[in-house]
Amino acid sequence: MEKVTKAFVRESFKKAGTNYSEATKNIGLWKSEKYIFDKYFEKEKSILDIGCGAGRTTFNLYEMGYTNIVGLDLTFEMIEEARKINKKDETNIDFVVGDATNLKFDDCFFDYALFSFNGIMQIPKKENRIKALKEIRRVLKENGIFIFTTHDRKSNEKFKEVWEKEKKLWKAGKQDTRLYEYGDKIIESENKNRDLFIHFPNREEVLECLDETNWELVEDFYRADLFEEDQKVKEFSTECRFWVVKK
Repeated sequence: MEKVTKAFVRESFKKAGTNYSEATKNIGLWKSEKYIFDKYFEKEKSILDIGCGAGRTTFNLYEMGYTNIVGLDLTFEMIEEARKINKKDETNIDFVVGDATNLKFDDCFFDYALFSFNGIMQIPKKENRIKALKEIRRVLKENGIFIFTTHDRKSNEKFKEVWEKEKKLWKAGKQDTRLYEYGDKIIESENKNRDLFIHFPNREEVLECLDETNWELVEDFYRADLFEEDQKVKEFSTECRFWVVKK
């Protein structure tokens, strides 16, 4: 079997535009997201919303008064969905197709960046996630803030047995050969049309990556430890760890 590639990720989201459009309208920002954005983002400053999908975070930030914002996503179809909403709602947001590992912006261009709902961990291969962290740091101004989320292998007891089993498979060399490293997972959809790749790190691994790319940790927290999200948010998104880092 071939390894998971960027094309696999792009294909995973190609047919999901309608679902993400509904999330934009019906779910909006989580309590935890509202808290963290209001705490660290100033409304008049510029934001790059990476992995914006159909604009769930982008449009809702705009409505909160964060109007200097660019939405970027790897998948053309997602950006097309966002542009449709943008035109209908007359929100005048710039939505562009782009790759987090190779951003087409000048150095020190944005004040802030975000990569919501574990998007950075849907980049296959650690070296590519490192590239993304370096690129995001490059396009931020000095002292710029980057907010992102990840799953956490250790914090979610629900999946403890799953990861113990995975560890044995990797030790025996019997893991899914499409994957690169322990923590990688392909989540199979019921209809097989939209299998998703995601890497599940632990906290120590993320800290190592941040250290390697010269980010300063400001704060991190496991969502469930601080917030009880609405049921519709829980159905849309599983538990995750929030990270706030500074250039």
